[in-house]
Amino acid sequence: MEIYDKLLKGGKSLSVIGLGYVGLPIALEFARKTSVIGFDIKEGRIAMMRQGIDPSQELEASEFEGCDIRFTSNADDLSAAGFHIIAVPTPIDEGHRPDLKPLLS
Repeated sequence: MEIYDKLLKGGKSLSVIGLGYVGLPIALEFARKTSVIGFDIKEGRIAMMRQGIDPSQELEASEFEGCDIRFTSNADDLSAAGFHIIAVPTPIDEGHRPDLKPLLS
């Protein structure tokens, strides 16, 4: 069975790493169809999202309803996912080269 089928049938979950203004909406949308592990390194943000609050103040609390998502800042929890989406910042420097430190860490 392919990962897509496992995700849809509940055999595997996916993770979204980085729950900022890009990652959180992606995680919530996937969580309407499959089990999602939402990961961010900032525990304060995780605590807010567990309460249905978007730290970026772009989503309403209703966007969290009906979603199969577990918010965590524990990297060990990511091992339960069969597929990972990385949505971390990649700022560019003055030479227009991306700073990949957030991605690599």
